[in-house]
Amino acid sequence: MSTFSSRLRSRFKWPTFAVAAALVIVAVLVLYTTRTSAPTASPAPAAARPERATDGRPAQQTMPADAAAGDPAAYQVQRLRSLPAVAPGPRAATIAGEAAQQPDLYAAEFVRRLLSHDFRTPRSAHLRWVQAESAVTREPLVVGLIPPDFRDRYAVFSVTDAADTVAPIPTDTEWEALSLQHGYTTVTIERVEEPIAWTNAVASGRISDPGITGREVTATVVRHTTVDGERRTAKFSVAVSLNLEGPPTRPTWGFVAVISYTAIQVS
Repeated sequence: MSTFSSRLRSRFKWPTFAVAAALVIVAVLVLYTTRTSAPTASPAPAAARPERATDGRPAQQTMPADAAAGDPAAYQVQRLRSLPAVAPGPRAATIAGEAAQQPDLYAAEFVRRLLSHDFRTPRSAHLRWVQAESAVTREPLVVGLIPPDFRDRYAVFSVTDAADTVAPIPTDTEWEALSLQHGYTTVTIERVEEPIAWTNAVASGRISDPGITGREVTATVVRHTTVDGERRTAKFSVAVSLNLEGPPTRPTWGFVAVISYTAIQVS
């Protein structure tokens, strides 16, 4: 099956703005939001925590079949702990200027870059860019039960974890397969908006971090490949929900995590 498909799947994540409508139960910090995703896949659980940063290339690890059903919170924390640290890419490549000063502009540019894949280049470079854009929040409704020592990995984890679904960044295997087809994607951002559930949560005082915010971004993604000398394209309608951290807690906006990801093939 190709990296992109018309499948629609769901998963659980730590509480975030995508579940803000259900914030009446905020005391239960192990509650997870639903993450819907489809056309791109992401790495399997990785090896044990390394002593130093790596390129994020996952190693196979066996998880109990009933782990997710038995304790979803512990299962996700276990997967996060097993994710190798990713060294950040060069700061010169990060989002800067006006786009880094305004959350709507930052969300649009971040999603555009996140979904713009050149499979002819190393996947590790894309992960390093994500890590360079990452920002850490202390907001309980976002980080939930994530141990503080691992919160700096949450950004990459949120775009690559594929233990029970697919993610915005394809796995190493899929990336390599698409590189053999000279694959790449082009992205057009269609809309950026702040979810009403998030603004209501802020207005009611349920969000304690003054720098955290949420955005929903819709986009059109076109995948280009060449198979047996024939150029092919596939178009997808994509929706990404994400959390950002910015002023007044930090001078510019940064990426906390992708909370939900949906992509449906339209042609």
